[in-house]
Amino acid sequence: MTTALVIPTCNEARLVSFLAAWEVDRFWDVLIVVEDGPVRSFAVDTHHHYSWNEIEAELQKASWVISHRDSAIRSFGFWKAYRLGCEYVVTLDDDCYPHPGQDFLSEHLQALDATPLWAESVLGLRTRGLPYGDRGVLREVMLNVGLWTGVPDFDAPSQLVLGTMTDFTPPDESRVLPRRQYVPICGMNLCFRREFAPLAYFPLQGEGWPFRRFDDIWFGVIAKKVCDHLGWYITMGRPWVRHVRASDVYQNLVKEAPGIGFNERLWRMVDAVDLEDCRSPKECMRQVGLSLAGQEEGYLHSLGTAIQVWVGLFRED
Repeated sequence: MTTALVIPTCNEARLVSFLAAWEVDRFWDVLIVVEDGPVRSFAVDTHHHYSWNEIEAELQKASWVISHRDSAIRSFGFWKAYRLGCEYVVTLDDDCYPHPGQDFLSEHLQALDATPLWAESVLGLRTRGLPYGDRGVLREVMLNVGLWTGVPDFDAPSQLVLGTMTDFTPPDESRVLPRRQYVPICGMNLCFRREFAPLAYFPLQGEGWPFRRFDDIWFGVIAKKVCDHLGWYITMGRPWVRHVRASDVYQNLVKEAPGIGFNERLWRMVDAVDLEDCRSPKECMRQVGLSLAGQEEGYLHSLGTAIQVWVGLFRED
């Protein structure tokens, strides 16, 4: 079993602190650092350290589908992990630290490999009828979304209303996301199987595009649509990380403003895509791309085209 850790970063000091914090709990076999800048501006102990320069050299004409000045740049790291043959891929933000009292990778893999087929009718209670012996295993769990303590993942309007929280603790439970129901997926703590990699595309954001801070949300919408069609599952809950950095609410308000209204429309467009004839993740993504590229609006056309280009990178050679 080979596990890759993909970290997007633009801050050497944060990356150094991150790696130092995780050293005792080091869980990865392959470290992939995707530096969000024109060139590699610092040294890191890995053979897999990429900047815009390396991305352009490797992907050439296809490099435009990888975002700049946004955490969506991590998609390149997912593709590299796939090309390296990694069986599992974990991604973390560089301001996420180990949470005490847990085995981080084991809990992610427990969700992927051993989520029970039976669950309590009331979470946290051993309700009547729950088998004492074999509770079965839910097959085809492809993505586990880990949560976090510390700073919650509010959008800017909610943060302005509720204030900055630094002592957030999520419910101590894991759940299987219901079919045909969407949920906002945050990209700061994810683990997925190799087979899921063609779905692991974070849409165009940041420099040159009108939107920011919706890359993981729109990734989640598309991934959930495809997983539901293929009979794949997404789980959410454990393991946790400790999220230590609160971003500036007023900067976030400016960044998020263009995407808030667009988000109300995009998920409906994705939900309406007909995947009836699609039998594989690549076929599904290609169909989503074709559908979005057929829209008149400039961004949707670009996003749809980018998704098709992304899928084309997953060659079996």
